[in-house]
Amino acid sequence: MRRGAARAPAGLRTFALVVGVSLALCLALPAAGRAAPAGEAPFWVGAARVDEARAAALVAEAGRQGSRGRLEDAEALLARAVALQPADVAIVQALAELQASRGAERKAEATLEQLLERLPAGAEPVLWLQLGALRARRGAYREAAAAYGMTAMEGRASANGASPDVYANLGEVLMADGRLAEAEARYRDAIAVATSETTGERRPRSQDLALAYYGLAVALDRDKQPGAAREAMGRALAQDPGGAVLKVAAMPNRDLFFVPDGDVYYYLGLAAETEGRSLDAAAAFREFLTRRPDSRWAAAATAHVHAAEEKPQRDGAPAGPIPRVVAVGTVQASGGIAAPLIDAAWRDRLTLLDPCLAAARGGGSVRVGIDLDFDARGRVTRASIERAGPLGEDFARCAEAAVTGRLTVAVPSRGKPTHARTEILIAFP
Repeated sequence: MRRGAARAPAGLRTFALVVGVSLALCLALPAAGRAAPAGEAPFWVGAARVDEARAAALVAEAGRQGSRGRLEDAEALLARAVALQPADVAIVQALAELQASRGAERKAEATLEQLLERLPAGAEPVLWLQLGALRARRGAYREAAAAYGMTAMEGRASANGASPDVYANLGEVLMADGRLAEAEARYRDAIAVATSETTGERRPRSQDLALAYYGLAVALDRDKQPGAAREAMGRALAQDPGGAVLKVAAMPNRDLFFVPDGDVYYYLGLAAETEGRSLDAAAAFREFLTRRPDSRWAAAATAHVHAAEEKPQRDGAPAGPIPRVVAVGTVQASGGIAAPLIDAAWRDRLTLLDPCLAAARGGGSVRVGIDLDFDARGRVTRASIERAGPLGEDFARCAEAAVTGRLTVAVPSRGKPTHARTEILIAFP
């Protein structure tokens, strides 16, 4: 996927930026052909400035043509500007973006490849990211993986390191190429980087984590590791309540998409299955099969459809199905006990709340937040559920007592008291 917040199409955004910068250049540069006074730069420096001014003028005119909807003329003008300034990253990138927006992805790839050949190693990793997205769009997954790999390599060599979406994109094209073990490793890299990144509130970047966990869940499922896949999907949904990111990716979107085309419905199906929404899961997997009947993962999707269709018959209790905890994610932990240790304790006791849920009735899924205080030995000293929603206050009090009495975290010998916030996803089959 190519991740990004909702914004104007990248081609138009870059194009407008280049036009603005180039107009400023036109005003600042001396008129072409003016003789340089004695003692100033040599002639060839002046000639280079003339080419720079001509390129800027061409970009400015391309902007005017583009604003009138004459994109073919705008592309031709940008191509002439690139001929004058072949190593100008902003102009070349604007040309590639315009070509891609007009459906000429192969021309856009060639434009970027020619620029990358001129640049020194390690320069402009964002261009490799852009090239990888173009290659992935047309199904050249091995070549896309090579481009994303260059982005990751250059990112690791920089002071800031590679971003999570670079690793997630790499994992996605590796999975599309059938290289599941490598894909899983790259998704875990994305998770590690996203977890280490913080916002102004010192919290991990939720969308990066959600995308990485979504990808890891699908890769593990296709790799015949259903338990691990379910856990990863639960973590994704803890970061992305309601699967909002997946729903955005299912719509036409230049900034956030999954490859191959239609693959997002496998993600949606697995998410619905994890939440216990069997009808939605079956519908999503069927949509995947309709869009990708020749997929290497068609058999796996078909098995999910059959499982979803059979589930109501297996559940069949006359009083209604009993809900279960399907995912747990600690979203905040302050003190001596890290969030992964708390999550591990929950994973070992996923049936802890079953007695409290025995009398609950409903449908779909319910998200419950629970605040926990741990002592230095990892024992819960206080548990508080603020709002139990449709599960009711009896469930809340029962759950608080169960957690306080039976949840224990394995901590180092020198632990410290900790306060944590855990999100629990409860699904009605």
